[in-house]
Amino acid sequence: MQDKHMKTAVIGTWVLACGVIGLLLSVSSATGWILLIGSTVVPPLVLLQMWRPPAQTMSESIRDVLK
Repeated sequence: MQDKHMKTAVIGTWVLACGVIGLLLSVSSATGWILLIGSTVVPPLVLLQMWRPPAQTMSESIRDVLK
């Protein structure tokens, strides 16, 4: 699976799981909604910032030069 599709799948699963948990806990207060939305949005944003593609290997660099 490509890296971009993997990120999308992980983030989608996270948001869906948080939504289900919110429904199961029947969040009703404003504070509860703020915490639920915060815990749903912040981890995917951190994931997008920190999940970088691996560095290019020496053989990939050589292959690029020879093209």
